[in-house]
Amino acid sequence: MKILRRQISAYLLVLAGFFLSETLAFAVNVNQHQVSGLRVNGAVRTDIKWLKDYIGFEFPAYLSDIDIQRIRHKLITTDVFVDVQVRVDDSTSELIVDLDEKWTTIPVIRGAYGGGTPLLVAGVYDMHAYGRLLTLGVETKKYGSAPPGFTLWAKLPRSAKGKGSSGIEIWRDFRRRNYYDSAGEMTGKLGFDSAYVRLYHLVPLFPEADPLAPEILQAGVELLSRRDRKPVVEKNSAANLNLPEQRNAWEHRVLASFVFDNMSVEDQQLEGRRLMFKSGLSKSEGVVTPGLSNYSEVEVFSFHRPSPDVNIALHGYLQAAGSPTISNAFHLGGFDSVRGFPDGIRYGAFAAYSNLEVRREAWTSKWLKVATVAFVDAGVAGKDFKDASEDLFRSAGAGVRLSIPKVHRLVFRLDYALGRSNDISTSGISLGLNQFFQPYKPL
Repeated sequence: MKILRRQISAYLLVLAGFFLSETLAFAVNVNQHQVSGLRVNGAVRTDIKWLKDYIGFEFPAYLSDIDIQRIRHKLITTDVFVDVQVRVDDSTSELIVDLDEKWTTIPVIRGAYGGGTPLLVAGVYDMHAYGRLLTLGVETKKYGSAPPGFTLWAKLPRSAKGKGSSGIEIWRDFRRRNYYDSAGEMTGKLGFDSAYVRLYHLVPLFPEADPLAPEILQAGVELLSRRDRKPVVEKNSAANLNLPEQRNAWEHRVLASFVFDNMSVEDQQLEGRRLMFKSGLSKSEGVVTPGLSNYSEVEVFSFHRPSPDVNIALHGYLQAAGSPTISNAFHLGGFDSVRGFPDGIRYGAFAAYSNLEVRREAWTSKWLKVATVAFVDAGVAGKDFKDASEDLFRSAGAGVRLSIPKVHRLVFRLDYALGRSNDISTSGISLGLNQFFQPYKPL
């Protein structure tokens, strides 16, 4: 027994010596640079003062080789540069940042067809307005024969040295929805005129943390105020909705919000996770059953890059609301959740859905990338969890992506999906710009 203990002790000493020698070798090989200032090349649109603040260091400073790699990672993950190179000029002791900028003002065009109310969206936004990672945008939306509505938004997606976020959205919608029975037959229509303002502000939970740390932890508040005019109902299409009883109905939300993010971007490929959680109170006025109710949302993105040309992308969403007002009800299908089904195939205050995509770059060049996508979607919706879980809507399909690397998120998308539920078999096409889901979207 004593011999065995001596052998184990000797083994642990050898192992400890190995790790200590590796640590010392690593420490010796990491160079430290005394950096006197910052010089930026290739900044045609990027504001130099913003770039310096975003990096998060006051110069002069001491930077290691690892710090220099982390500065590059932080800048390339903004997704507004095709490439970033960072080095120290030994002759001047300056930190040199070479930028290859993307064109960040892009159009927004998307649509959903193949059943339900056709949707057409057109607009324009800039992710890097004034060279300061400020998102400004405008869209117009048209549902079927309804008048066009509009959306305006302004966002700072990475404020406070990249660790905070804030924004405002203003909507005006003239929505038309079709409603269906359990067999997928249309039973009625609903039309309404709505407008809302949404504001949110998130601050870093640890503001004094390392500015180059890849993890982002945020907490804050979201406020929403929405007005819905008395809807036009054809047949009894929305019996499970808490509809406006007077000319105008109002919904006001106050939600506490939390975000975790360690996403990285390289060559248009994503890796990492992003979690967003909101929970609070929603107050309704002017509806059949007014009052206070709970409202919660959880959204998760996870990306894995097993090889340079493959991205495995997973998305999940969960909503639970205490009152099925027009503002709080989630409508499954259409453009944003489960492909292959008409918009509004199921609806309710409770909803959950997920999307899994395997994206593979089939052909690449300097100016164009062609990717193929295979996907599966699944989701439920209903007045509560029990009602929603009675029928699972699932679909599978394939698609094509055409992207231009020099332009921020300019991705042409075409997807075809086959969908099934307990009693429904259908198919549909969705097309537009941008990926079907991605963690940093204009809206």
